[in-house]
Amino acid sequence: MTVPQPMTPADLKPILTVSSLLLLAIAVLSLFAGESWLALLDSAHWTVSAGTAWVIAWQGTLHGDAGQYWYRRWFCYGTGLYFVGQCCWNLQELFYWNPFPAPSDVFYLLMGPCFTCGLLKALRRRVSSARLRAVKLDTLAMTIALLGFILALYLPNAADASALELAVLVAYPLSLLTAASVASLALPFLALELTWASGLLPAALLAEGCVWMQWNLQALTGTNQGASILNWGFSIAGLLVGVGAYLWQAERRRTAPVRTYRAVLRAIPVAALLVSVATLVLIWLSAQPQTAEMLIAAGAGGSVLLLSALRHSLLSKENGK
Repeated sequence: MTVPQPMTPADLKPILTVSSLLLLAIAVLSLFAGESWLALLDSAHWTVSAGTAWVIAWQGTLHGDAGQYWYRRWFCYGTGLYFVGQCCWNLQELFYWNPFPAPSDVFYLLMGPCFTCGLLKALRRRVSSARLRAVKLDTLAMTIALLGFILALYLPNAADASALELAVLVAYPLSLLTAASVASLALPFLALELTWASGLLPAALLAEGCVWMQWNLQALTGTNQGASILNWGFSIAGLLVGVGAYLWQAERRRTAPVRTYRAVLRAIPVAALLVSVATLVLIWLSAQPQTAEMLIAAGAGGSVLLLSALRHSLLSKENGK
């Protein structure tokens, strides 16, 4: 069977040119605009970025073959719902109605789960049931480890936040970083060729998740500023997510480093353990560690160890060891 050739950014040149010019114009205006205009300009470049990412992912769905449609459509859903969330945010700003959580949050939060669903569908069609379960266990372990880290980061600053508000603030980075984890796991489990096209999607989702994690932390501390570099991080990472969704393919290639990937598969649980260790370091460095933080860190670390053991047992049985 002939392996489809990867689509290239050259196919996106008209879309990226128009959006880049719009973003450049907004950036220039931000340098000279008064403070009262900064929120509007932030919304403008977020809208351009989110809309462009959706159009790019949609084009990827149209241009992909039948085997790619099953996962590419979820990338299109994710970027499209994120764009809807941005439009809801614009309406909320227009009417000065900004409760939290708000309708826009519902749509924003769906991008990560949509990408996770698409990536798992791609894996389900190409790996054994045992390996698919191993992917799910690895994903769960990393999600629990990330949850512990984010909570350890947020809790010292969340005294005035309700349980619902804290849950939504945590869900933003957690859902995107989970999707980034699955996209990273797809590289060794599918034995994909190591190219910037295959690595762009996990890197972009990781960047988007980190931007949300920092932005929400600043929201808790009341230090967010209009037209900041962090605010522009949403637009840059968002565009990269769209391009990554367009380029990503689940087809294995002969040039993939299979031997290297075998070693990577054995070492994957270490990543979640390192996040758990980072959580403990973060708590230890805090001025007044809370009991809740210590319990969360201990629970996350224990869960990661248990899931890693289950995963190792599962793959060992498949390999006949």
